[in-house]
Amino acid sequence: MSTSTADHIPSRRAGGLAAKFGLIVALVLVVALAIFALQNTVHTTVNFVGWNVDLAQGVWLIGAAVVGAVIALIVSAAIRVRRAIT
Repeated sequence: MSTSTADHIPSRRAGGLAAKFGLIVALVLVVALAIFALQNTVHTTVNFVGWNVDLAQGVWLIGAAVVGAVIALIVSAAIRVRRAIT
């Protein structure tokens, strides 16, 4: 017995409105972050574990945002894995 691809109807993803709202919020935050980074071009020295790095404050802000996003993705993935197991 063979099944054709026409028999399979893809299901709609839940949360369409919430996903669009989240995307809009993320876009607004990215634009605000870019504006803030471009306005803060004063160079600062950051000392971290013996490293001394001199960069613009905007670059540090973008770096901190990226690190925060990575941490959020890791925590989110861990929660999803935990829910999938139980």
